Amino acid sequence: MRSVLAEADPALAYTTIATVLDRLHSKGRVLREKSGGAWVYRAARTREAALAGEVARMMRRAETSPEPLLVAFLDEVEASDPTALDQLEALIRARRQTS
Repeated sequence: MRSVLAEADPALAYTTIATVLDRLHSKGRVLREKSGGAWVYRAARTREAALAGEVARMMRRAETSPEPLLVAFLDEVEASDPTALDQLEALIRARRQTS
């Protein structure tokens, strides 16, 4: 908890942060274990796994065809890192070869 407090906005009360962490734990977003008299929190998933989960959630929410969402994703990838499209293409080829 102390490390979370150290990183959080100083304007936030201890009880606010404790409540949010407790709710995140209830939802399975963070893991906690007792260390001495305090809870020690850590993320339940890696950042990459959490982002992949969000992408999957958005794909499920695509009402008809996911194509517009995929095109928008490709546009964003290309704008932020044009070489990432080549990496994505290589990953798709490798995936198809193994399945």
